[in-house]
Amino acid sequence: MTKQVDGKPLVLLLEDEALIALNLQDELQNAGYEVAGPFTACAAALEWLQTVTPAMAILDAALTDGSCREIALELTRREVPFLIYSGYQEDQHLLAEFQHVTWIEKPVPCAVLVQACQQLLVGGL
Repeated sequence: MTKQVDGKPLVLLLEDEALIALNLQDELQNAGYEVAGPFTACAAALEWLQTVTPAMAILDAALTDGSCREIALELTRREVPFLIYSGYQEDQHLLAEFQHVTWIEKPVPCAVLVQACQQLLVGGL
């Protein structure tokens, strides 16, 4: 299972808003990360996770096929750090067991998420 690609940390990106996803993907790549995704559906991300383990993940709380809960549970099982990036405060109630995880409320500049990724990788969040 891979956590890096060509020496770059592999970040799993779940985001169903195309413009946000593409912008964030570009920012992460410019910061030296390899990006898996962006995935717009949990089912596709779960399928990808059958063969690969990322170094970390950014999860939108709600995707086209529902809550990211199953992805979050799988990442927790694998001890993969992740943050939740959501525009809806009520998503915190849907994912109550992940209150200990860093939640970043949309919108924020991509640089904020890139910095949060760096902190996750060194265990700072």
